[in-house]
Amino acid sequence: MATFFFTKLSTLGNNYLIINLLEQPKSNMDWSQLALKITDASTGILSDGIIILTPSDIADVKMMIYNKDGSRAKTCGNGLRLIGRYLMEIDRFNQDQILVETDANISTLTHDKDVITVDLGLAHMLTEPYEPLSLKSDVTKYCKEIETSFGIWMVDMISMGNPHFIIYTDEDHHTFYEEMGRLSKRYDVNVGMLTVINDHELKLTTYERGAGFTGACGTNTAAAVASAVVRRQVLPNEIIKVYLPGGILEVKWDLNDHLLTSGKTTKVCCGTYFDED
Repeated sequence: MATFFFTKLSTLGNNYLIINLLEQPKSNMDWSQLALKITDASTGILSDGIIILTPSDIADVKMMIYNKDGSRAKTCGNGLRLIGRYLMEIDRFNQDQILVETDANISTLTHDKDVITVDLGLAHMLTEPYEPLSLKSDVTKYCKEIETSFGIWMVDMISMGNPHFIIYTDEDHHTFYEEMGRLSKRYDVNVGMLTVINDHELKLTTYERGAGFTGACGTNTAAAVASAVVRRQVLPNEIIKVYLPGGILEVKWDLNDHLLTSGKTTKVCCGTYFDED
């Protein structure tokens, strides 16, 4: 019987179980199957997924992310902030910044007391020629038509190391819930429904691949802000407040065209999971 000590942390309604293997990595574990069982309310601890911390050869730590359906995610903006909080708790984040290796890139984390900021790097076009987004980007290179049950939608296709569709609307987001789920499954992407409030505020609802509707998705929020900045809907180099089902996430497109997300986190509980299979 395998046992796993976990810590559950939350931010903006997004919950993950963190498993610390920094001292004793277990490379032969089927993490996909564990994620399916441990995140199920009837067999484990309800959560959006698990994050496994292991040593890294190229950063301070490495994180592996598995969604609650067992699929592996390349990166996770909210998960990175939760990792920052956890590392502070165990006295592994006392310096000004820390580098975390993900399947997508290396992310830089900083903190100001209890607020964790993640540098998610550059947004890229999800379509060829896969260029990084800048204030001079041609929107037509990555804004494409897709067929939906509501007709033809124009979609900004953006990568933050993982794939995102950003769709603009002034209508109630609930109207499109079923269609968002269908699009996520059909194209294997995170789907964000975005409403521009003003040049400093956005409203976003996200359907995450592998997780469904969540209170917040950090990388989808960053992709939405990147889309809105390039379209001149919100301002670069300013804090943009994004209103999500789980709360408010602050995002900034900085002078280097990087996307920075900032927010508080909550420690929920910790315990031991017994895998008797």
